[in-house]
Amino acid sequence: MRQEVEIEYKNLLTQQEYDKLKTIFFADVSSPVIQENYYFDTQDAKLKDARCALRIRIKDSSAEMTLKTPFEGHHTETTLDMTPVKARELITAGSFSLPEAIHTVLVQEGIEIDQDVFKIAQLKTERLEAENPHSIIVLDKSYYSNQIDYELEVESDSKSTGEKLFAQILKEHAIPKRETQNKIARAFNAAH
Repeated sequence: MRQEVEIEYKNLLTQQEYDKLKTIFFADVSSPVIQENYYFDTQDAKLKDARCALRIRIKDSSAEMTLKTPFEGHHTETTLDMTPVKARELITAGSFSLPEAIHTVLVQEGIEIDQDVFKIAQLKTERLEAENPHSIIVLDKSYYSNQIDYELEVESDSKSTGEKLFAQILKEHAIPKRETQNKIARAFNAAH
């Protein structure tokens, strides 16, 4: 299990903005990393109500379960590595009891969940990443519920560095700042 604070800034893009940034930042990248994301919550949405999210992600030959909990306007991510076979078993079952490590983190956050979680949404992403000093520029093209969307993310190890780079990219490429829901909310709202 590993934990880290996730400091990220997001902005939805038009396809034209996405294509422009892809040409600028990822001209030498041959193909994106494909991520399958499956989101889970209790029947009564306890995780959502606590501003948390639980995801199983499968990419290439690896898989992980990640719990996101709120932290100073961003998130703490608690991640458990798992085999793709185990991940697919949980996804196929559609519901499962929380692993002990995830349950413990929730209890520490004051959230008691004593029921199974159920698959509430899914989303497939083509991800491109470019590393900068202290930051990662991410372009995502996501597919869910017969929709496609495009998103810029800047992940950083500090708020000031991340905010500055994010604002600089938007300004330099004349991209308006857009209110951007996280992926779980977009996928869930499209499916319901």
